Amino acid sequence: MNKKKLPRISRTMFKHIVFSGLLEFGPVILFLASFEHVKIYESTIILMIATIISTFATYRLQKRIPYLALYVAMITIVFGYMTLHFRNVKFIQMRDTLYDATCALTLIIGILLNVPFFKLVFDNVIPMTLRAWNKLTHLWIGYFILIAFANEIVRRTYPLHVWFDFKGWIVVATAIFGMTALYLSYEEKTKED
Repeated sequence: MNKKKLPRISRTMFKHIVFSGLLEFGPVILFLASFEHVKIYESTIILMIATIISTFATYRLQKRIPYLALYVAMITIVFGYMTLHFRNVKFIQMRDTLYDATCALTLIIGILLNVPFFKLVFDNVIPMTLRAWNKLTHLWIGYFILIAFANEIVRRTYPLHVWFDFKGWIVVATAIFGMTALYLSYEEKTKED
């Protein structure tokens, strides 16, 4: 029976994963933490500023235009502005649904066009077979669709503080899901690949 090989994680790969995680989740964690001490509108401003800083930091670290980070910054600024302008929290809550649905749709389009987006972005960090990248893509599509629907249900049916708790659990669930999905998908790249 073949045992599943884990990806070899070098120091560089580990640093990349940790920094990428901090840059991606850092603004959301600040947003969630700030809600305990300030009003939602101030938390929204913190999210907007932290997202812009994170986008610039991502650009500096990757030395290329971070399209996903730019997209996140754009929708955060647009929905954050609408939240502040209309004094309505539903806009910042809807941002998550839009983000998750867009990510799922982008990955679906990549499959249909036979363009493995995850492979294009992460293959230099975690080299895997094309089959592994496709499997990972399918897992993430399902996850993004699930959390988009979950966000809509929670934001429409529960009070704001419950939605914030939900957001906190989603951050944790996403980190666990990401590691689990990588483990389930991983196939070491060979010279033939």
